[in-house]
Amino acid sequence: MKKVRNIKKYCTIVPAYNAKHTISEVIKSIHRIIPGLQITVVDDGSTDGTASIVSESKSVILIPHKSNLGKGAAIKTGIRYAKEAGFQYGIFIDADMQHDPEKIVEFICLREKYNSDMILGKRSFLRTDMPFHRMLSNSITSFMISIRTGKRVHDSQCGYRLIKLSNLNPDIFDNDGFQFESEILIKMLYLDANYCEIPIPTIYNNAGSSINNLLDTLRFIKLFLYSYLWF
Repeated sequence: MKKVRNIKKYCTIVPAYNAKHTISEVIKSIHRIIPGLQITVVDDGSTDGTASIVSESKSVILIPHKSNLGKGAAIKTGIRYAKEAGFQYGIFIDADMQHDPEKIVEFICLREKYNSDMILGKRSFLRTDMPFHRMLSNSITSFMISIRTGKRVHDSQCGYRLIKLSNLNPDIFDNDGFQFESEILIKMLYLDANYCEIPIPTIYNNAGSSINNLLDTLRFIKLFLYSYLWF
């Protein structure tokens, strides 16, 4: 495994909602792979005891929402904490183990090598790896974001990312749901952020997914059209 340096600059931000079956494994895996890496879990109003499980790990920062505000709102809360705490980079990883924590090392090493503002996870779009409806919606949204920004994006819906926190002001983003991640891409890429992509495993766990594909695709189209009012 590659040696990771300067980990004090990085904060892992984990938005979590009803993730009691997987959150402990996420935390333990990150601690095992990169001891000392800060983990911040934002519990977005879970009703299944997720927060209680997280609180058992004393080295993890737990920030609870009283109610379910949305994934975007949880990420914004994590960004605010990380910036106030003095971290320079946020590593965003989901709580359902669909993002392999082993890849965090590669995210950090790639950022240290190329000084990137943003590193995006890129999953395989093979039919055997990804359900067809997810592959189709992801291909469409990735194509539309590429057209909108003039920058090639292969997997716009992957939330596994590393982003320079000085480029993120939560107050300028409108979306609190899943579309927050698309909004970040459009705004940062349009403003010419230095970015690259890194291949990651395609992992699906239906029990941990709360995405409504049709509804979220329609919301993305609304966001895409609205983005023409931004620039």
